[in-house]
Amino acid sequence: MIEPQQPLRVLCADDNVLVLDMLAKTLQSVGHHVEVAMDGRAAVSRVAKDPAYFHLIVTDTRMPRLDGFGLVQEARSAGYEGKFIVFANALSPEERQRYDKLRVDRVIDKPGRSGELVGAISELSAALR
Repeated sequence: MIEPQQPLRVLCADDNVLVLDMLAKTLQSVGHHVEVAMDGRAAVSRVAKDPAYFHLIVTDTRMPRLDGFGLVQEARSAGYEGKFIVFANALSPEERQRYDKLRVDRVIDKPGRSGELVGAISELSAALR
């Protein structure tokens, strides 16, 4: 097992159970602590309890109850100052621009290779040190 430079506390939000399971297992395998949420509303509820707890939120865009854009906005409004990675299918150029305006750190297209996601997280982890 490869240990990360700095283990991160990561919240993953996606309405697809298989994707959540893959994300959690991949990130845990390199030493990160992972919690999951089945939609944006559940993720914001968790973040609001302790906005400084998570270093990183990995989110899908299209989810019930609250989409990725709403999750980013509401998490920031709740005091979350950590990093965001959007891991989503077929984003339009307009959606990508919208995420840029929301200060999202990285957008990775699904289906992504797990190495791409782990690499992006390693880069963000190094920036947090």
